Amino acid sequence: MLEQWKIHKAQAGCEKPGCTLASDREYFSVLELPACIRQDLCATCFHSLQQEDGGEPIYWRAIRQEKVQDGPRLDLNSLRFLFDRLGEEDAQAAETAAGLRYFVALLLLRKRVLRMVDPQTSEQEAADLLVVDPKIEGMEPVPLTAPSEESGDLGQIRTELVALLDGEGVAEA
Repeated sequence: MLEQWKIHKAQAGCEKPGCTLASDREYFSVLELPACIRQDLCATCFHSLQQEDGGEPIYWRAIRQEKVQDGPRLDLNSLRFLFDRLGEEDAQAAETAAGLRYFVALLLLRKRVLRMVDPQTSEQEAADLLVVDPKIEGMEPVPLTAPSEESGDLGQIRTELVALLDGEGVAEA
């Protein structure tokens, strides 16, 4: 009995060329009886439907909710480029760059831009993290070492990473 009252959504939306249903914030939902099918229509298509039928269809006005971002969005291509550039730093900034590169690698691992691999050599076994880009065929694994907690530089690395992610240094890196 309950299945008779379930409202099904029509597979096709507006079929008229130039219909703005996909981009409209407000639209109309029309209920077709006795089939109990809901059809979403843009305002133009809805008004033309009213004129064609002559009667008043069963409808309601709907509003799309704006998607709320939970936090800042990461530009993964820029982060991947930053990861490569941090590997090219000179000896003076090498320690800070290595710490930044390690944390950028963790972000890229989480987003599946980089992938962890098993070590093959003794140098690779000494690394805390060994990563490759799965999109690059035959890429040599990149060994990374976590910054030491005793150095006291973690606060500085965090500040620099936040500054980079905020866009203050991404173009330069």
